[in-house]
Amino acid sequence: MKTLYISDLDGTLFNKSKKISIFTADVINKCIEEGMLFSVATARMPYGCDYRLKDIHMTIPGILTNGVFLYDFKNEKYVSVENIGAEVAKQVVKIFKDVKLSCFVYIFTQDKINVYYDTKSMEEQTQYYSDRALEKCGEVKMVSDLKQILNTGDICYLAYTGHKEELQPVCEKLDKLKGICYSFYLNIYNGMYCLEIFSDKANKKNALIKLKKLLECEEVVVFGDNFNDLPMIELADRSYAPKNALPEIKEKVTEVLEDCDHDGVAKFLKNEFSEN
Repeated sequence: MKTLYISDLDGTLFNKSKKISIFTADVINKCIEEGMLFSVATARMPYGCDYRLKDIHMTIPGILTNGVFLYDFKNEKYVSVENIGAEVAKQVVKIFKDVKLSCFVYIFTQDKINVYYDTKSMEEQTQYYSDRALEKCGEVKMVSDLKQILNTGDICYLAYTGHKEELQPVCEKLDKLKGICYSFYLNIYNGMYCLEIFSDKANKKNALIKLKKLLECEEVVVFGDNFNDLPMIELADRSYAPKNALPEIKEKVTEVLEDCDHDGVAKFLKNEFSEN
Protein backbone atom coordinates (compact mmCIF):
# COMPACT_ATOMS: atom_id res chain seq x y z
CA MET A 1 0.00 0.00 0.00
CA LYS A 2 1.30 3.46 -0.97
CA THR A 3 1.23 5.60 2.17
CA LEU A 4 1.71 9.33 2.62
CA TYR A 5 3.05 10.50 5.99
CA ILE A 6 2.33 14.14 6.87
CA SER A 7 3.50 15.88 10.04
CA ASP A 8 2.68 19.23 11.56
CA LEU A 9 5.78 21.16 12.64
CA ASP A 10 5.42 23.32 15.76
CA GLY A 11 4.72 21.18 18.78
CA THR A 12 4.87 18.00 16.72
CA LEU A 13 7.99 17.52 14.60
CA PHE A 14 9.75 20.56 16.02
CA ASN A 15 10.83 20.45 19.63
CA LYS A 16 10.00 23.32 21.97
CA SER A 17 13.08 25.16 20.72
CA LYS A 18 11.51 25.20 17.22
CA LYS A 19 14.17 22.81 15.95
CA ILE A 20 14.41 19.33 14.51
CA SER A 21 16.73 17.13 16.51
CA ILE A 22 19.62 15.31 14.88
CA PHE A 23 17.92 12.02 15.72
CA THR A 24 14.67 13.05 14.03
CA ALA A 25 16.46 14.31 10.91
CA ASP A 26 18.52 11.12 10.63
CA VAL A 27 15.49 8.86 11.04
CA ILE A 28 13.34 10.74 8.53
CA ASN A 29 16.13 10.96 5.94
CA LYS A 30 16.75 7.24 6.21
CA CYS A 31 13.03 6.56 5.79
CA ILE A 32 12.88 8.83 2.73
CA GLU A 33 15.93 7.11 1.23
CA GLU A 34 14.15 3.79 1.68
CA GLY A 35 11.06 5.06 -0.13
CA MET A 36 8.85 6.68 2.49
CA LEU A 37 6.65 9.49 1.19
CA PHE A 38 7.09 12.03 3.97
CA SER A 39 6.30 15.71 4.10
CA VAL A 40 4.98 18.42 6.39
CA ALA A 41 1.85 20.51 6.89
CA THR A 42 2.17 23.74 8.81
CA ALA A 43 0.68 27.15 9.43
CA ARG A 44 4.09 28.63 8.70
CA MET A 45 4.98 30.54 5.56
CA PRO A 46 7.53 28.90 3.21
CA TYR A 47 10.21 31.30 4.41
CA GLY A 48 9.24 30.55 8.00
CA CYS A 49 10.12 26.89 7.82
CA ASP A 50 12.41 26.15 4.85
CA TYR A 51 15.60 26.97 6.76
CA ARG A 52 14.39 25.00 9.78
CA LEU A 53 13.85 21.97 7.53
CA LYS A 54 17.19 22.17 5.71
CA ASP A 55 18.43 18.95 7.35
CA ILE A 56 15.50 16.91 6.01
CA HIS A 57 15.77 15.92 2.37
CA MET A 58 12.11 15.98 1.35
CA THR A 59 11.32 14.87 -2.16
CA ILE A 60 7.61 15.72 -2.26
CA PRO A 61 5.78 19.05 -1.78
CA GLY A 62 4.80 20.33 1.63
CA ILE A 63 1.50 21.85 2.75
CA LEU A 64 2.25 25.34 3.99
CA THR A 65 0.40 28.31 5.46
CA ASN A 66 -2.57 26.17 6.50
CA GLY A 67 -3.01 24.85 2.98
CA VAL A 68 -2.64 28.08 1.02
CA PHE A 69 0.52 26.76 -0.63
CA LEU A 70 1.83 23.46 -1.90
CA TYR A 71 5.55 24.14 -1.91
CA ASP A 72 8.44 22.23 -3.44
CA PHE A 73 11.28 22.61 -0.92
CA LYS A 74 13.81 20.90 -3.14
CA ASN A 75 13.39 23.31 -6.05
CA GLU A 76 12.10 26.26 -4.01
CA LYS A 77 8.99 26.53 -6.17
CA TYR A 78 5.31 27.10 -5.48
CA VAL A 79 3.30 24.17 -6.84
CA SER A 80 -0.07 25.79 -6.16
CA VAL A 81 -1.54 28.86 -4.45
CA GLU A 82 -5.13 29.42 -3.28
CA ASN A 83 -6.30 33.03 -3.47
CA ILE A 84 -8.98 35.26 -1.94
CA GLY A 85 -10.95 37.63 -4.15
CA ALA A 86 -10.22 41.35 -3.69
CA GLU A 87 -13.81 42.20 -2.75
CA VAL A 88 -13.90 39.56 -0.05
CA ALA A 89 -10.51 40.73 1.24
CA LYS A 90 -11.89 44.28 1.51
CA GLN A 91 -14.68 42.98 3.72
CA VAL A 92 -12.17 41.16 5.93
CA VAL A 93 -10.09 44.33 6.36
CA LYS A 94 -13.26 46.24 7.25
CA ILE A 95 -14.20 43.64 9.89
CA PHE A 96 -10.86 44.21 11.61
CA LYS A 97 -11.23 47.98 11.36
CA ASP A 98 -14.75 47.87 12.82
CA VAL A 99 -13.31 46.50 16.07
CA LYS A 100 -10.35 48.91 15.92
CA LEU A 101 -7.79 46.29 14.87
CA SER A 102 -5.61 45.97 11.81
CA CYS A 103 -4.14 42.98 9.98
CA PHE A 104 -1.34 41.89 7.70
CA VAL A 105 -2.26 41.34 4.05
CA TYR A 106 -0.25 38.85 2.00
CA ILE A 107 -0.26 39.26 -1.77
CA PHE A 108 1.33 36.75 -4.13
CA THR A 109 2.78 38.15 -7.34
CA GLN A 110 5.63 37.21 -9.67
CA ASP A 111 6.30 34.05 -7.64
CA LYS A 112 6.88 36.14 -4.50
CA ILE A 113 4.99 36.80 -1.30
CA ASN A 114 4.55 40.47 -0.40
CA VAL A 115 3.35 41.61 3.04
CA TYR A 116 1.51 44.86 3.76
CA TYR A 117 0.22 46.54 6.92
CA ASP A 118 -1.02 50.01 7.83
CA THR A 119 -0.10 50.53 11.48
CA LYS A 120 3.43 50.90 12.86
CA SER A 121 2.59 48.86 15.98
CA MET A 122 2.03 45.81 13.75
CA GLU A 123 5.81 45.50 13.52
CA GLU A 124 5.74 44.23 17.11
CA GLN A 125 3.97 41.07 15.87
CA THR A 126 7.19 39.24 15.11
CA GLN A 127 5.36 36.06 14.14
CA TYR A 128 4.47 37.89 10.92
CA TYR A 129 6.82 40.87 10.79
CA SER A 130 10.00 38.85 11.08
CA ASP A 131 13.59 39.12 9.95
CA ARG A 132 12.97 36.14 7.73
CA ALA A 133 10.01 37.84 6.05
CA LEU A 134 12.05 40.97 5.51
CA GLU A 135 14.79 38.87 3.92
CA LYS A 136 12.71 36.56 1.73
CA CYS A 137 9.55 38.42 0.68
CA GLY A 138 9.30 40.60 -2.39
CA GLU A 139 8.51 43.48 -0.07
CA VAL A 140 7.27 44.02 3.47
CA LYS A 141 5.79 47.49 3.58
CA MET A 142 3.60 49.80 5.62
CA VAL A 143 0.95 51.55 3.52
CA SER A 144 -1.49 54.32 4.36
CA ASP A 145 -4.55 52.30 3.34
CA LEU A 146 -4.67 48.53 2.92
CA LYS A 147 -7.52 48.78 0.44
CA GLN A 148 -5.20 50.51 -2.03
CA ILE A 149 -3.00 47.45 -2.44
CA LEU A 150 -5.73 44.79 -2.71
CA ASN A 151 -5.76 44.93 -6.52
CA THR A 152 -2.00 44.65 -7.00
CA GLY A 153 -1.83 40.82 -7.05
CA ASP A 154 -3.40 37.65 -5.75
CA ILE A 155 -4.44 38.02 -2.11
CA CYS A 156 -3.68 34.78 -0.36
CA TYR A 157 -3.67 35.51 3.37
CA LEU A 158 -4.61 37.96 6.11
CA ALA A 159 -3.36 37.62 9.67
CA TYR A 160 -3.22 39.11 13.15
CA THR A 161 -2.08 37.90 16.56
CA GLY A 162 -3.57 39.14 19.81
CA HIS A 163 -5.68 38.30 22.81
CA LYS A 164 -8.46 35.74 22.50
CA GLU A 165 -11.10 38.15 23.78
CA GLU A 166 -10.35 40.87 21.22
CA LEU A 167 -10.33 38.43 18.31
CA GLN A 168 -13.50 36.49 19.09
CA PRO A 169 -15.77 39.32 17.78
CA VAL A 170 -13.77 39.24 14.53
CA CYS A 171 -14.32 35.49 14.24
CA GLU A 172 -18.06 35.92 14.77
CA LYS A 173 -18.22 38.34 11.85
CA LEU A 174 -15.98 36.20 9.67
CA ASP A 175 -18.37 33.28 10.21
CA LYS A 176 -20.95 35.18 8.14
CA LEU A 177 -18.58 35.91 5.26
CA LYS A 178 -18.56 33.65 2.20
CA GLY A 179 -15.42 32.75 0.28
CA ILE A 180 -13.02 32.53 3.23
CA CYS A 181 -12.00 30.20 6.01
CA TYR A 182 -9.94 31.06 9.05
CA SER A 183 -7.71 29.41 11.61
CA PHE A 184 -7.94 30.67 15.19
CA TYR A 185 -5.44 29.00 17.47
CA LEU A 186 -3.10 29.41 20.42
CA ASN A 187 0.55 30.17 19.68
CA ILE A 188 2.29 27.73 22.00
CA TYR A 189 5.42 29.90 22.12
CA ASN A 190 3.97 33.21 23.35
CA GLY A 191 0.51 32.43 24.70
CA MET A 192 -1.21 34.74 22.19
CA TYR A 193 -3.90 33.75 19.69
CA CYS A 194 -3.39 33.77 15.95
CA LEU A 195 -6.20 34.59 13.55
CA GLU A 196 -5.31 33.72 9.96
CA ILE A 197 -7.75 34.10 7.07
CA PHE A 198 -7.50 32.44 3.69
CA SER A 199 -9.60 31.11 0.81
CA ASP A 200 -12.35 28.65 1.66
CA LYS A 201 -10.56 26.30 -0.73
CA ALA A 202 -7.35 26.55 1.30
CA ASN A 203 -6.98 24.39 4.38
CA LYS A 204 -4.76 21.55 5.43
CA LYS A 205 -7.46 19.02 4.59
CA ASN A 206 -8.04 20.21 1.02
CA ALA A 207 -4.31 20.52 0.40
CA LEU A 208 -3.82 17.01 1.73
CA ILE A 209 -6.51 15.71 -0.62
CA LYS A 210 -4.72 17.46 -3.48
CA LEU A 211 -1.33 16.04 -2.46
CA LYS A 212 -2.73 12.55 -1.96
CA LYS A 213 -4.18 12.63 -5.49
CA LEU A 214 -0.96 14.04 -6.94
CA LEU A 215 1.08 11.22 -5.40
CA GLU A 216 -1.60 8.55 -6.01
CA CYS A 217 -1.52 7.32 -2.39
CA GLU A 218 -4.01 4.87 -0.91
CA GLU A 219 -3.36 5.70 2.75
CA VAL A 220 -2.64 8.88 4.72
CA VAL A 221 -0.99 8.99 8.15
CA VAL A 222 -1.11 12.33 9.97
CA PHE A 223 0.73 13.78 12.99
CA GLY A 224 -0.53 16.92 14.73
CA ASP A 225 -1.01 18.69 18.03
CA ASN A 226 -3.30 21.70 17.55
CA PHE A 227 -6.79 22.67 16.37
CA ASN A 228 -5.61 23.59 12.87
CA ASP A 229 -4.55 19.94 12.45
CA LEU A 230 -8.06 18.61 13.05
CA PRO A 231 -9.18 18.72 9.39
CA MET A 232 -6.21 16.49 8.45
CA ILE A 233 -6.80 14.19 11.40
CA GLU A 234 -10.42 13.73 10.34
CA LEU A 235 -9.30 12.81 6.82
CA ALA A 236 -6.46 10.49 7.84
CA ASP A 237 -6.61 6.73 7.81
CA ARG A 238 -4.43 6.85 10.93
CA SER A 239 -3.52 9.81 13.10
CA TYR A 240 -1.12 10.44 15.96
CA ALA A 241 -0.43 13.24 18.43
CA PRO A 242 2.54 13.92 20.69
CA LYS A 243 1.93 13.80 24.44
CA ASN A 244 2.20 17.61 24.58
CA ALA A 245 -0.76 18.04 22.18
CA LEU A 246 -3.96 19.77 23.23
CA PRO A 247 -6.31 17.42 25.14
CA GLU A 248 -8.99 17.83 22.46
CA ILE A 249 -6.54 16.60 19.81
CA LYS A 250 -5.38 13.61 21.84
CA GLU A 251 -9.00 12.52 22.11
CA LYS A 252 -9.33 12.41 18.32
CA VAL A 253 -6.23 10.49 17.23
CA THR A 254 -5.47 6.81 16.82
CA GLU A 255 -2.66 6.92 19.37
CA VAL A 256 -0.65 9.34 21.51
CA LEU A 257 3.14 9.34 21.04
CA GLU A 258 6.06 10.60 23.09
CA ASP A 259 6.21 14.39 23.28
CA CYS A 260 7.92 16.65 20.75
CA ASP A 261 11.01 17.03 22.94
CA HIS A 262 11.52 13.26 22.87
CA ASP A 263 11.23 12.64 19.10
CA GLY A 264 7.80 11.03 19.26
CA VAL A 265 7.13 11.24 15.52
CA ALA A 266 10.59 10.01 14.51
CA LYS A 267 10.46 7.07 16.91
CA PHE A 268 7.08 6.10 15.48
CA LEU A 269 8.36 6.33 11.90
CA LYS A 270 11.45 4.30 12.76
CA ASN A 271 9.32 1.52 14.23
CA GLU A 272 6.76 1.73 11.44
CA PHE A 273 9.31 1.43 8.66
CA SER A 274 11.31 -1.28 10.36
CA GLU A 275 8.17 -3.41 10.37
CA ASN A 276 7.53 -2.97 6.62
